[in-house]
Amino acid sequence: MRDVLSLQPLEPRRLMAVYYVSPGGDDQALGLAAEQAWRTVERVNVQRLRAGDTVLFQAGKSYAGGLYLSTREAGSEARPIVFSTFGKGRATLYSGAASGLEISENAGVAVTNISFVGAGMHASQVSGIYAHVGTAAKPLTYLHFRNVEASGYGHEGLTIVASGAGSSISNVKIERSSFHDNLWGGVNVTGSAVAGVNRNYVVDHVRAYNHPGLQSGTFVTGNGIYLADVEDALVQRCVAYNNGTNGIAPVGIWAAGSKRVTFQYNESYDNRTTSGTDGGGFDFDWDVTDSVMQYNYSHGNDGPGYMLGAGSHVNDGNVVRYNVSENDGRKNGRGGIYLWGNVTRAAIHNNVVYTVPSTDPNLAALRAYDGGADGKVPQNVLVANNVFQTEGGAKLINLSSAIATKSKFTFANNAYYSGTGAFRIQWGSAAHASLAAWRDATGQEKTSAGKASGYQGHPRLAGAGLGGTIGNADLLGSLTAYRLQAKSPLVDRGRAVTPPAGISAVTSDFFAGPALLGPASDIGIHELR
Repeated sequence: MRDVLSLQPLEPRRLMAVYYVSPGGDDQALGLAAEQAWRTVERVNVQRLRAGDTVLFQAGKSYAGGLYLSTREAGSEARPIVFSTFGKGRATLYSGAASGLEISENAGVAVTNISFVGAGMHASQVSGIYAHVGTAAKPLTYLHFRNVEASGYGHEGLTIVASGAGSSISNVKIERSSFHDNLWGGVNVTGSAVAGVNRNYVVDHVRAYNHPGLQSGTFVTGNGIYLADVEDALVQRCVAYNNGTNGIAPVGIWAAGSKRVTFQYNESYDNRTTSGTDGGGFDFDWDVTDSVMQYNYSHGNDGPGYMLGAGSHVNDGNVVRYNVSENDGRKNGRGGIYLWGNVTRAAIHNNVVYTVPSTDPNLAALRAYDGGADGKVPQNVLVANNVFQTEGGAKLINLSSAIATKSKFTFANNAYYSGTGAFRIQWGSAAHASLAAWRDATGQEKTSAGKASGYQGHPRLAGAGLGGTIGNADLLGSLTAYRLQAKSPLVDRGRAVTPPAGISAVTSDFFAGPALLGPASDIGIHELR
């Protein structure tokens, strides 16, 4: 008797398809080779794409319309749906009032070498790339954008949103891309009401600029790069500038509602705000925990260079180290480093802040404020090994009265230099005209054994205030203005810093040299060889 199983028909197997699109093509063609290319984006949208399929646009050519992936079209990390080009260079999709690419209720998508151009930031009400899931408890995974550009949209250049309760979009990489001249912002990632549901984000070598925002009390617009409700995110080698001209409380690069976020080797500058808040370079805002800002350069922003902002929410276990702030707080008096509200277990060390006066007398190299925080003030905050240099009488330190009396700060082994103006530390209602006077009045800058720490005097930096704009985050090592001169008094005058639990110890200085040479750390971002 013959084996019955051998008579069963084989399951049909579907091979992954590669489709070609060219302005000289024909939508009636098969699309499966360059000489059989389709002609339009509309024809691509008609085709039901499956996991592993690839769509290639002829590079250097332009196409009308936006791509749309429906809920029936989904790839996977192993077999993504790919949009890219054949030939050399990018293809450009002019999507008009529609998104350049909308990914609806699915993921498993990779996009490379495509520019998306909208009808103009005031003629469009969509994002350039829009990936979204609104279904409750629907976890999606894998989006990859490389060498893409999005401009001319009324919302963000790239929006990723998981709005369904418990839904998520994870394993996302955005690299070597540019988002500019969009109304609401550059990159915007948000989750559902359940914080931290989106996981594993990398934003690498992204430029986000010229996003003016709009004066609306409903949304914070005019951001460069914004991540919310994310766990395990890395933003590195990015540049954000000239954002927020018309926005309320935007920031160049910031996060909220997130855990284990690292901002490193980024430059954020000339960002603005129309309000009295934000408009800064970098920010860990409400409900950010266990996160690190390191090796960044902030300058010329309306708001603070580096902000830990909790209000009455939580901001816990975060580290700000080996960063430079040059002339931040130009509008709202926040200064180089700013803490607001319920900031706990923070370590702020080995930064350099240089600032000249602005029109706001509250400006300081480091400022902490409690207004609007429902009585919450920072606790267990270490400020160590930093250089605070001001000119023209700008304050070095400025703590509001509630914070000066109720907070628990430890200032240790910092360098203070007032340059061309008077030495000014504002500790609540008390003003101190020297490090020694402040030390005697508050007990700050003393070791546990009562020995004086800290330094007042010229730090002998190579060219403080002359950092200027670099514009390429791969070249941050050229920020030589904040290196120590050979005879700087800051050599070996720092102290050891143990980061909060869960944060790795630092291993290098700003210039990629060892973080410790000799018997003790140097003060500032440079460990002098």
